[in-house]
Amino acid sequence: MTLRHANQPEVSFACEADETVVAAARRAAITVHVACEQGGCGACRARIVAGTVHYPLPASARWLDEASGSDCYTLLCRAVPTSALVIETAHPWRHVENSPLSRLIGR
Repeated sequence: MTLRHANQPEVSFACEADETVVAAARRAAITVHVACEQGGCGACRARIVAGTVHYPLPASARWLDEASGSDCYTLLCRAVPTSALVIETAHPWRHVENSPLSRLIGR
């Protein structure tokens, strides 16, 4: 799967079967913007550029449909890719090794 955000290079990583985008990103040492991780707050809402997802756990339809008029948005904390996926995030991501705390703990 691939993440895009304005003014950042694309980043790609593998996503295992039945693994959410957030879980796969964490495994790849990438931090994406999340809050509740329960599919209800919309903090991790992102636009699907290409590909499809499914939701094995409930996700708020409010954040998936609001202002889009289609199914082109996803909640990264609940979305499990069903095909090659390209996502455009509203917030930048970080590689874990670039975060200040990671430098302090020697990662």
